[in-house]
Amino acid sequence: MNIFLIVISILLSIICALVALLQHYYFFHELYRRPSLKYDVSVFEDLIPSGKDDKYRGHNFPLQSKNDDTNTDSVLSHMNYALESQSKYSITERYSSQHAETSQHEVDNALQAAIAFQVTGKTFKALKLFLYAATLAPQNADVLNTYGEFLEQLDDIVTADELYFKALTHSPNHKAALTNRARTAPLVEGLDYQLFKDIDERNNYLINQMKVDTFVSMKTQAFYLHIYHTVGIEGNTMTVEQLKYLLETGQVVEGKSLMEHNEILGLEKAMLYIKLLIRIEFIGLEHILGIHRRVMGHVDPLGSGMFRKEKVYVGSHVPPPHGDVPALMEIFVQWLNSEEALSMHPVRYAALAHYKLVDIHPFTDGNGRTSRLLMNLLFLRRNYPPVIVLKEQRQKYYDALKTANMGDVRPFVRFVARCTLKNLDMYIYTAKYLSSQRGIDSDDTKKIIVSN
Repeated sequence: MNIFLIVISILLSIICALVALLQHYYFFHELYRRPSLKYDVSVFEDLIPSGKDDKYRGHNFPLQSKNDDTNTDSVLSHMNYALESQSKYSITERYSSQHAETSQHEVDNALQAAIAFQVTGKTFKALKLFLYAATLAPQNADVLNTYGEFLEQLDDIVTADELYFKALTHSPNHKAALTNRARTAPLVEGLDYQLFKDIDERNNYLINQMKVDTFVSMKTQAFYLHIYHTVGIEGNTMTVEQLKYLLETGQVVEGKSLMEHNEILGLEKAMLYIKLLIRIEFIGLEHILGIHRRVMGHVDPLGSGMFRKEKVYVGSHVPPPHGDVPALMEIFVQWLNSEEALSMHPVRYAALAHYKLVDIHPFTDGNGRTSRLLMNLLFLRRNYPPVIVLKEQRQKYYDALKTANMGDVRPFVRFVARCTLKNLDMYIYTAKYLSSQRGIDSDDTKKIIVSN
């Protein structure tokens, strides 16, 4: 009996000791644990090369396979064709980028003439005059509402809804705009839902294509195009060919400034850093600062990776005071990793993260490039390819941000969604070309790529 009690006591002691060890381990693990790694590989992770120091330049560039005999110039030409065919401004976008100062009398005359052309069925002339009036008086609720009604008759419900919102921004009690927006808002929500469905369909198709072929040449050229357009939005004048020469050889491009060289080298480093972050579970403040440090490291070594310490102006928008930036960034990081944000559609999530970071404007310079890189990091983590915002879309990009600053972020989300859709079309179009070159063409591609 005594032996039995002794054995029981020993067993209980061992169990208690194990429980204590488990509690001790769990406590310290939870208290001091670092962000864990995600071991599921992003489908589009290799759209960004894996460089080691500077050894990936030139013939060691990992996306340039020795066994790939594809004409890279031809691939780049096809990708550019797919992008350029989508980047041409409509008449609305061309006129909306112009600004003028004028009298109310001229605005009224333009509006009346537009209505007269509309009544007589001269739609194109009416469109030009409506747009002219809206450009002259961008805060006139009557002009914005009337222009919206005209576009709605042309079945451009999305733009009409945006104009009604702008009219209400400047005149919250405008009866006609209130009535019109109550009608268009649900319709636009349905169109946005369909846009996300189209994106998912194309993305799933592209994922399946990537399982059939590695498309090495396409990935290489996409990497160059991404850098080209990202720095191009900020005013960099290097061509794609010059950019490729700089990155592949490390040699200076004649006639280009040191600043332009450094912008490209910094963005290259930042994109390589983005690849390291794809599998990080928790995106922290240090990671965002790390992106900016690489983006601006060659341009502004002392200020890179540091919050601004001065007041800044972005057109008519005034970002928060610099003293509020650290706290606002902490709140932003919490949102970025929250269940609410992660449960959103990937396009909406990435676009909102982009806008929120630009709105805080935490850095003196490089906010746009850092925000676009963060956006693409979020895309890659959700198995979507990085999205190129074309430099030709600069004005439309800034207009969408301006509208978001006015309180309606939907046009900016919609802008990112359309860029995503068009980029997917570019990848699919180029993949079709490469597949046809190798005799593995698929008629399914024709069903996926539709004009939008």
